Amino acid sequence: MRRPFAPSTSSRLVVAFALFLGIAGAHAADDKDKKAARAQQDRIAKMQQVQQALQQDKNQLSTERDELQAKLKKAQTQASKLNQTLKQEAELRTQVQALQAEKATLADSLKSTESALMALRSQQQNTLGQLAATESTLANTRTTWEGTQQSLAQRDKALAFCQDQNRAFYDVNRKLLQRFESTATAMTPWYALPFQFDRVALENEGLVIRDQIEERKLPMDGKTP
Repeated sequence: MRRPFAPSTSSRLVVAFALFLGIAGAHAADDKDKKAARAQQDRIAKMQQVQQALQQDKNQLSTERDELQAKLKKAQTQASKLNQTLKQEAELRTQVQALQAEKATLADSLKSTESALMALRSQQQNTLGQLAATESTLANTRTTWEGTQQSLAQRDKALAFCQDQNRAFYDVNRKLLQRFESTATAMTPWYALPFQFDRVALENEGLVIRDQIEERKLPMDGKTP
Protein backbone atom coordinates (compact mmCIF):
# COMPACT_ATOMS: atom_id res chain seq x y z
CA MET A 1 0.00 0.00 0.00
CA ARG A 2 1.33 3.38 -1.17
CA ARG A 3 1.84 6.12 1.20
CA PRO A 4 0.19 9.48 0.38
CA PHE A 5 2.43 12.17 -1.13
CA ALA A 6 3.34 14.81 1.40
CA PRO A 7 5.32 17.70 0.19
CA SER A 8 8.42 18.42 2.01
CA THR A 9 9.13 21.55 3.84
CA SER A 10 11.37 22.89 1.16
CA SER A 11 8.82 22.28 -1.42
CA ARG A 12 6.30 24.04 0.63
CA LEU A 13 8.71 26.99 0.94
CA VAL A 14 9.25 27.09 -2.78
CA VAL A 15 5.58 26.99 -3.45
CA ALA A 16 4.97 29.65 -0.87
CA PHE A 17 7.73 31.80 -2.32
CA ALA A 18 6.34 31.34 -5.79
CA LEU A 19 2.92 32.27 -4.57
CA PHE A 20 4.41 35.29 -2.89
CA LEU A 21 6.22 36.31 -6.05
CA GLY A 22 3.03 35.82 -8.03
CA ILE A 23 1.03 37.85 -5.58
CA ALA A 24 3.80 40.49 -5.45
CA GLY A 25 3.97 40.53 -9.23
CA ALA A 26 0.25 40.89 -9.43
CA HIS A 27 0.34 43.69 -6.90
CA ALA A 28 3.25 45.29 -8.76
CA ALA A 29 1.41 45.06 -12.06
CA ASP A 30 -1.66 46.44 -10.44
CA ASP A 31 0.32 49.31 -8.95
CA LYS A 32 1.95 49.95 -12.32
CA ASP A 33 -1.42 50.13 -14.02
CA LYS A 34 -2.70 52.44 -11.33
CA LYS A 35 0.36 54.64 -11.69
CA ALA A 36 -0.06 54.65 -15.46
CA ALA A 37 -3.70 55.51 -15.07
CA ARG A 38 -2.89 58.23 -12.61
CA ALA A 39 -0.18 59.55 -14.92
CA GLN A 40 -2.66 59.46 -17.79
CA GLN A 41 -5.21 61.32 -15.69
CA ASP A 42 -2.54 63.80 -14.65
CA ARG A 43 -1.58 64.29 -18.29
CA ILE A 44 -5.23 64.69 -19.23
CA ALA A 45 -5.76 67.13 -16.36
CA LYS A 46 -2.63 69.05 -17.37
CA MET A 47 -3.76 69.03 -20.99
CA GLN A 48 -7.15 70.30 -19.88
CA GLN A 49 -5.44 72.96 -17.78
CA VAL A 50 -3.25 73.84 -20.75
CA GLN A 51 -6.31 73.93 -23.02
CA GLN A 52 -8.13 76.11 -20.49
CA ALA A 53 -5.09 78.38 -20.23
CA LEU A 54 -4.81 78.47 -24.01
CA GLN A 55 -8.52 79.20 -24.27
CA GLN A 56 -8.15 81.95 -21.68
CA ASP A 57 -5.13 83.29 -23.56
CA LYS A 58 -7.13 83.05 -26.80
CA ASN A 59 -10.08 84.86 -25.25
CA GLN A 60 -7.78 87.46 -23.73
CA LEU A 61 -5.92 87.88 -27.02
CA SER A 62 -9.25 88.11 -28.84
CA THR A 63 -10.41 90.75 -26.37
CA GLU A 64 -7.12 92.60 -26.68
CA ARG A 65 -7.37 92.28 -30.48
CA ASP A 66 -10.87 93.75 -30.42
CA GLU A 67 -9.69 96.51 -28.12
CA LEU A 68 -6.69 97.15 -30.35
CA GLN A 69 -8.94 97.18 -33.44
CA ALA A 70 -11.30 99.61 -31.71
CA LYS A 71 -8.34 101.74 -30.64
CA LEU A 72 -6.92 101.51 -34.17
CA LYS A 73 -10.26 102.54 -35.67
CA LYS A 74 -10.51 105.36 -33.15
CA ALA A 75 -6.92 106.36 -33.90
CA GLN A 76 -7.65 106.25 -37.65
CA THR A 77 -10.77 108.38 -37.11
CA GLN A 78 -8.78 110.81 -35.00
CA ALA A 79 -6.00 110.78 -37.61
CA SER A 80 -8.57 111.50 -40.33
CA LYS A 81 -10.05 114.31 -38.24
CA LEU A 82 -6.55 115.58 -37.49
CA ASN A 83 -5.68 115.45 -41.19
CA GLN A 84 -8.88 117.32 -42.00
CA THR A 85 -8.09 119.79 -39.24
CA LEU A 86 -4.58 120.23 -40.63
CA LYS A 87 -6.02 120.85 -44.09
CA GLN A 88 -8.50 123.34 -42.65
CA GLU A 89 -5.70 124.94 -40.67
CA ALA A 90 -3.59 125.20 -43.84
CA GLU A 91 -6.55 126.73 -45.69
CA LEU A 92 -7.19 129.11 -42.81
CA ARG A 93 -3.50 130.02 -42.72
CA THR A 94 -3.64 130.74 -46.45
CA GLN A 95 -6.80 132.82 -45.95
CA VAL A 96 -5.16 134.65 -43.04
CA GLN A 97 -2.12 135.40 -45.18
CA ALA A 98 -4.39 136.64 -47.97
CA LEU A 99 -6.32 138.76 -45.46
CA GLN A 100 -3.08 140.14 -44.07
CA ALA A 101 -1.93 141.03 -47.59
CA GLU A 102 -5.33 142.59 -48.31
CA LYS A 103 -5.13 144.43 -44.98
CA ALA A 104 -1.72 145.83 -45.94
CA THR A 105 -3.09 146.86 -49.34
CA LEU A 106 -6.11 148.46 -47.70
CA ALA A 107 -3.83 150.24 -45.22
CA ASP A 108 -1.79 151.67 -48.12
CA SER A 109 -4.99 152.59 -49.92
CA LEU A 110 -6.30 154.21 -46.73
CA LYS A 111 -3.12 156.27 -46.42
CA SER A 112 -3.42 157.35 -50.05
CA THR A 113 -7.11 158.13 -49.54
CA GLU A 114 -6.37 160.12 -46.38
CA SER A 115 -3.65 162.06 -48.24
CA ALA A 116 -6.06 162.70 -51.11
CA LEU A 117 -8.74 163.70 -48.58
CA MET A 118 -6.35 166.14 -46.90
CA ALA A 119 -5.51 167.59 -50.31
CA LEU A 120 -9.22 167.83 -51.15
CA ARG A 121 -9.93 169.53 -47.82
CA SER A 122 -7.14 172.01 -48.46
CA GLN A 123 -8.46 172.55 -51.97
CA GLN A 124 -11.97 172.91 -50.54
CA GLN A 125 -10.77 175.55 -48.07
CA ASN A 126 -9.04 177.39 -50.89
CA THR A 127 -12.17 177.05 -53.00
CA LEU A 128 -14.31 178.34 -50.14
CA GLY A 129 -11.95 181.27 -49.74
CA GLN A 130 -12.12 181.93 -53.46
CA LEU A 131 -15.88 181.52 -53.34
CA ALA A 132 -16.14 183.98 -50.47
CA ALA A 133 -13.95 186.41 -52.41
CA THR A 134 -16.02 185.78 -55.53
CA GLU A 135 -19.23 186.35 -53.58
CA SER A 136 -17.80 189.56 -52.19
CA THR A 137 -16.74 190.61 -55.69
CA LEU A 138 -20.13 189.55 -56.99
CA ALA A 139 -21.85 191.61 -54.30
CA ASN A 140 -19.69 194.59 -55.22
CA THR A 141 -20.36 193.93 -58.88
CA ARG A 142 -24.08 193.65 -58.16
CA THR A 143 -23.96 196.94 -56.28
CA THR A 144 -22.00 198.50 -59.14
CA TRP A 145 -24.40 196.94 -61.64
CA GLU A 146 -27.39 198.28 -59.75
CA GLY A 147 -25.74 201.70 -59.64
CA THR A 148 -24.98 201.36 -63.36
CA GLN A 149 -28.57 200.35 -64.04
CA GLN A 150 -29.78 203.36 -62.12
CA SER A 151 -27.34 205.56 -64.06
CA LEU A 152 -28.46 203.93 -67.31
CA ALA A 153 -32.08 204.49 -66.37
CA GLN A 154 -31.33 208.12 -65.62
CA ARG A 155 -29.33 208.40 -68.84
CA ASP A 156 -32.18 206.77 -70.78
CA LYS A 157 -34.58 209.28 -69.26
CA ALA A 158 -32.23 212.11 -70.16
CA LEU A 159 -31.68 210.66 -73.62
CA ALA A 160 -35.41 210.31 -74.14
CA PHE A 161 -35.83 213.89 -73.00
CA CYS A 162 -33.07 215.02 -75.38
CA GLN A 163 -34.60 213.04 -78.21
CA ASP A 164 -37.96 214.63 -77.55
CA GLN A 165 -36.30 218.05 -77.43
CA ASN A 166 -34.39 217.27 -80.63
CA ARG A 167 -37.55 216.23 -82.44
CA ALA A 168 -39.28 219.34 -81.13
CA PHE A 169 -36.38 221.55 -82.30
CA TYR A 170 -36.44 219.74 -85.66
CA ASP A 171 -40.13 220.43 -86.08
CA VAL A 172 -39.67 224.06 -84.98
CA ASN A 173 -36.73 224.61 -87.39
CA ARG A 174 -38.59 222.95 -90.23
CA LYS A 175 -41.66 225.09 -89.54
CA LEU A 176 -39.48 228.23 -89.27
CA LEU A 177 -37.79 227.40 -92.55
CA GLN A 178 -41.14 226.82 -94.25
CA ARG A 179 -42.46 230.06 -92.75
CA PHE A 180 -39.36 231.89 -93.96
CA GLU A 181 -39.70 230.49 -97.46
CA SER A 182 -43.40 231.28 -97.58
CA THR A 183 -42.85 234.80 -96.28
CA ALA A 184 -40.02 235.45 -98.77
CA THR A 185 -42.15 234.24 -101.65
CA ALA A 186 -45.15 236.25 -100.56
CA MET A 187 -43.12 239.48 -100.21
CA THR A 188 -41.60 239.25 -103.71
CA PRO A 189 -43.79 240.37 -106.68
CA TRP A 190 -44.27 237.86 -109.43
CA TYR A 191 -42.80 240.06 -112.09
CA ALA A 192 -39.62 240.55 -110.08
CA LEU A 193 -38.95 236.88 -109.47
CA PRO A 194 -36.57 236.28 -112.43
CA PHE A 195 -34.38 239.18 -111.28
CA GLN A 196 -34.24 238.31 -107.58
CA PHE A 197 -30.68 236.96 -107.28
CA ASP A 198 -30.67 237.50 -103.53
CA ARG A 199 -33.69 235.33 -103.25
CA VAL A 200 -31.92 232.48 -105.11
CA ALA A 201 -29.02 232.73 -102.76
CA LEU A 202 -31.43 232.77 -99.86
CA GLU A 203 -33.15 229.69 -101.20
CA ASN A 204 -29.81 227.94 -101.60
CA GLU A 205 -28.93 228.80 -98.03
CA GLY A 206 -32.33 227.50 -96.98
CA LEU A 207 -31.59 224.20 -98.72
CA VAL A 208 -28.25 223.95 -96.88
CA ILE A 209 -30.00 224.62 -93.61
CA ARG A 210 -32.66 222.03 -94.48
CA ASP A 211 -29.95 219.43 -95.21
CA GLN A 212 -28.24 220.24 -91.91
CA ILE A 213 -31.56 219.90 -90.08
CA GLU A 214 -32.23 216.53 -91.80
CA GLU A 215 -28.75 215.28 -90.94
CA ARG A 216 -29.41 216.00 -87.29
CA LYS A 217 -32.84 214.42 -87.31
CA LEU A 218 -33.09 211.43 -84.96
CA PRO A 219 -34.70 208.21 -86.24
CA MET A 220 -38.13 207.27 -84.99
CA ASP A 221 -36.82 204.19 -82.98
CA GLY A 222 -34.71 206.49 -80.84
CA LYS A 223 -31.34 204.98 -81.94
CA THR A 224 -28.57 207.26 -83.08
CA PRO A 225 -27.40 206.66 -86.62
